[in-house]
Amino acid sequence: MKARIGILGLGKIGRAAGENLLKEGYPVAAVRRPSTEDFIKSGGTLVDTPAELARDSELVISCLPSIASMHEAFEAPNGLIAGAHDRLAVLEMGTFSAALKTELANGLRAKGTPMLDSPISGTPSMVANKVGVLFISGDKAVAERWSEAINAFAPKNFHVGAFGCGMAIKLATNFIVGANSLAVAEGFAFGIRAGLDPELMIKVMGPSAAGSRVFDFRAPMIAQRKFRPAPGPAHVLWKDLQLVKEESERLGLAAPILKTQLEWFGKMMDGGREDDECAAVFEVLMEASEPGSM
Repeated sequence: MKARIGILGLGKIGRAAGENLLKEGYPVAAVRRPSTEDFIKSGGTLVDTPAELARDSELVISCLPSIASMHEAFEAPNGLIAGAHDRLAVLEMGTFSAALKTELANGLRAKGTPMLDSPISGTPSMVANKVGVLFISGDKAVAERWSEAINAFAPKNFHVGAFGCGMAIKLATNFIVGANSLAVAEGFAFGIRAGLDPELMIKVMGPSAAGSRVFDFRAPMIAQRKFRPAPGPAHVLWKDLQLVKEESERLGLAAPILKTQLEWFGKMMDGGREDDECAAVFEVLMEASEPGSM
């Protein structure tokens, strides 16, 4: 019989992971919420509290959206730590500070439960299609013990070092994604101002040295001016950039490109565009240009 798996946080990422595990024959449970009732239709089960989820599981995959939800789900009287046991492991996939993850890992360790810091890189559709990349850090023996289950929902996974290294490489990755997104937006602002057709730019620049995964993903959004629904909303990148900023300051880095990202994605946040796709920074750039550019 395959191991019992709990999903803590059945949002878009957690649901995609859970449904892939169900397809591979794993029994999967989640915490009952109004938004999770339909998980039963996919073959999953529901429990009432994170503590119950921990008691009934051998592996819990954490995919929570905020710092507050992490504290509540892990540390509340009916939280995950309260139900943790020495036959349980936790795979934490969120993008949070290493300090927060270490605090929660210490609470679990006191109950005999190891936690892996394993943020995932990819949109919900990428996770659903098993092309998201999982950065696993922590006890390698624990990671190897759960490799079959991990491969069932994230076959592109890498063990990147000691606990906390997962977050370090995730933040470095998202910094580069943000920089590339801003570069693509500015490149299109330049080309359109110069009189180029944006669809032609996609066709010609995509296979050129300027092409990249970020280009392929965000250039069509810019060409079509379609920024919702947002597979990569600006507020998610903005949260990650704050973590990059904190770490860069701690490490004493000059970080000139980070400062530029903070300026322009910050304008998106100030303008109430936090739910728009990151690619919408193109419109912010155009609006800041001389009149007549739009």
